[in-house]
Amino acid sequence: MWKSKCIPRVKFFTWLLLVDRLNTTSMLVRRNFHVQPNVFCVMCNFATQEDFDQLFFTCPFASTCWNKLGIQWPNLPDVCERLLIARQTHLFPFFMEIFIIASWKLWNLINAKNFDNARPSVHQWLQNFKQQVHLQLLRVREIDRPPIVQWIDTIM
Repeated sequence: MWKSKCIPRVKFFTWLLLVDRLNTTSMLVRRNFHVQPNVFCVMCNFATQEDFDQLFFTCPFASTCWNKLGIQWPNLPDVCERLLIARQTHLFPFFMEIFIIASWKLWNLINAKNFDNARPSVHQWLQNFKQQVHLQLLRVREIDRPPIVQWIDTIM
């Protein structure tokens, strides 16, 4: 993760995600914050507790986003193990960057819905994801850019 070509704040966000320190509703409850009105996932209509696993992997909204990228997550309790298996399954040399940017853009939409009453859509997430990938390409060596651009152009 730290060797990825993403900007430092996005890497830091990913580190928080991997060590389960993001301020999800369940994390705030564990820290004794009073959460209004409930601790359920804001991205789906199910009464499922909002934690990092729900928000980024098992929520139908997140699953649909990952499916757009062709990524299927194994059902494992440890997120690092889940990442290792998915990385071995998807042989992209830039898999970690995809995970980091996709997760970051999911988090941005979750926060927009929580704080700005936004109505996020998978299409909006995909457009934001593609835009962020193109921005991050400036940090990638010229020789490594074509496969990423080719891959990103195939996503609908």
